[in-house]
Amino acid sequence: MHILKKEVYRELKNRGIGINLHYIPIHLQPYYQNLGFRVGDYPEAEKYYSEAISVPLYPQMTERQIDYVISSIKDVIL
Repeated sequence: MHILKKEVYRELKNRGIGINLHYIPIHLQPYYQNLGFRVGDYPEAEKYYSEAISVPLYPQMTERQIDYVISSIKDVIL
């Protein structure tokens, strides 16, 4: 089953999990676009960006919070 990144993002946000989208490929940043770089120049970087999300990770996270994040991700993608 293929789940879209924005569906995963929305569902995890609805569960109170503060996820983010990071690592926009540098060649897609406006400065580099102005230098002539375009979508398709680095397909592996673009593929990673289309699929990746950043989940909460910080030293004060409790085991309970970690378990909640993991179980929520499993619920959403499985």
